[in-house]
Amino acid sequence: MRAKDWIPTGNDNFFNKQRAYFDRIVANKVAWGIPDGAITPLLALQSEYEPLYWKIQDKRTRTSADVTAHNDCRERYTTAWRKFHKERVAGNSLIPKSELSILVGKERDTEPSPGPVITDIPVVALRAIGGGEVNVGCKATKDQTRYSMHPAANLVEYRFAIVEPGDIPPADAEDYPKKDVSSRAKFILKLGTKNTGKRFYGLFRWVNAHKPKQEGPWTEATSVVIS
Repeated sequence: MRAKDWIPTGNDNFFNKQRAYFDRIVANKVAWGIPDGAITPLLALQSEYEPLYWKIQDKRTRTSADVTAHNDCRERYTTAWRKFHKERVAGNSLIPKSELSILVGKERDTEPSPGPVITDIPVVALRAIGGGEVNVGCKATKDQTRYSMHPAANLVEYRFAIVEPGDIPPADAEDYPKKDVSSRAKFILKLGTKNTGKRFYGLFRWVNAHKPKQEGPWTEATSVVIS
């Protein structure tokens, strides 16, 4: 009988496994003699993959393009993960057998614990920086000196609309035509020079990247003229 693959096939189990695996790798990289240069490409793929995973969780709003992008990224991630494991982990004499068993062992509780309920609303600052780009910064509280993720969240979810001068933005979050997530509290939206002179309206909220998914309340519409 063929041995069970140590990389799960289901999306939820895969998400949980890769998170636990690379958290452990990063925590022990020095003791296990794994250089940052070997880990960095995998962490970059992780940063690309996780927002795509969360985007396809809502079957009501996901698109076929979202699913395709997720599947493509996961395939590339899996290939790189297997290669990393073969070259840096499987034959690494510095990794105790007990640790190796944890890294490749069977999944036990594959459903992550519920995240804390998020009741805070992001404090958002928008700044047009030219070239059709808008700088977005989110803080958990007004008295913070720098932009940073809410301690109970992993993502900033946002919905936005670009309207002609004088036009009125949508009244409800569900009516905003564009949506995405960011794994960073400070990021840049590339809206294109074709939108110069139009007004950007955005709604933002904190999201906890664990299941069951926890979502904070939306901000009021925040706007800036695109330059």
